[in-house]
Amino acid sequence: MLLFLSIAVILFASVTVEASDDLSKLKSLTFSPNSYIQFTPDWSSLTTVISVCAWIKDVGSSPHRNFFTYQASGSDEMTILANGNHIGIFGYYMHKQSSITVPKGTWHHVCATWSYNSRTHRYYVNGVLLGSQTTASGRTFRTGGSLLVGKWYGTSSNHDFAGEMAYLNVYRKELSSSEVASMANAGMCSNIAAVDQNEDYKVIKWEDILKKTRTGSIAANYVGKCMDARIEEAERKQNSTAEELRVALAEKEELSTRLNSTQIELTELLSSLNRTWDWDVFLTDQFLNETFTTEHSLLLRSSWDGIADKLVGIRITEEFLTLSAHIDKDEDRPWTMLYSENYFNEIFTKDMAARLTSIWDGISEKLVGITLTKEIIELLNHVTDRTNCGK
Repeated sequence: MLLFLSIAVILFASVTVEASDDLSKLKSLTFSPNSYIQFTPDWSSLTTVISVCAWIKDVGSSPHRNFFTYQASGSDEMTILANGNHIGIFGYYMHKQSSITVPKGTWHHVCATWSYNSRTHRYYVNGVLLGSQTTASGRTFRTGGSLLVGKWYGTSSNHDFAGEMAYLNVYRKELSSSEVASMANAGMCSNIAAVDQNEDYKVIKWEDILKKTRTGSIAANYVGKCMDARIEEAERKQNSTAEELRVALAEKEELSTRLNSTQIELTELLSSLNRTWDWDVFLTDQFLNETFTTEHSLLLRSSWDGIADKLVGIRITEEFLTLSAHIDKDEDRPWTMLYSENYFNEIFTKDMAARLTSIWDGISEKLVGITLTKEIIELLNHVTDRTNCGK
């Protein structure tokens, strides 16, 4: 039964992963001149800490090429440009266009970070810190502003991004230099096979930006190499699931074979001994749902040896068994087997003790490696034609 549940869990997990894998994450946006996405984000969790990261392909010709601008109360709170010119926060600007060595038209990773505590605005390209600048003490982001993606405010074409962008995300966290480097080095398709380590810190997500109203000519296309990675990942998951199912079915078949073999061996052994045996001793917490081990066998044998001699000469009545189990308080002692018809209401003899010991030694080794579920115990009782006399 457990194996069937495991198979069901594997299948359900596979379906869940496929269903939750939002293909929109694979899309990029290509901005023509004078094209942009504008909306009013909830900036309340970003007033004292922020990181903005994206993958861009700069193909524009304007001198500034703004791809991210947040403006509030009529002033620029944060601007990021594709060519590294005029990277700003709170009116403090860095000009790092001469530091960017990425060939034009090539995908590259850009990230800008800041926090109230550090008072430091940092700018990274492909995981490398290109510049930093200290901001004024006490300054925080204003809320209620508007975010413009693909352009700066105003009508001048000098600020048109006019390039391709993907996976722009805004985090309520100042990413460390190692986190930024790890993100860049993992590649733009890394979110296909793994979840962003900072997923819980995302405030503005790329998949949500893709759903916003677009102004001008903006084309959405699947990133070719990321789509290939997605297909490869799906094939890998499919192959992995198929292998897990094959292993689970093989384990089920092996267990079924072992149970059938054990059933036959027990039937033959107990038939030859012509004795009954009570398996309810295994319904105690120490054995139930546990895999039977050699240590369990020795424990029961030791427990039996310790009391067998003391039973000789005693009539095995209901009152005796009830009192013994109450006084003993040792739930692993096999009192219940004495309810069987060969012993109940009989005077216990040394021959009885020897026969029970012989039976136990003959079958305990067959149980090693089997998990003693209630179903298995019921099967054992059925096979050995257990008779509950006096219960």
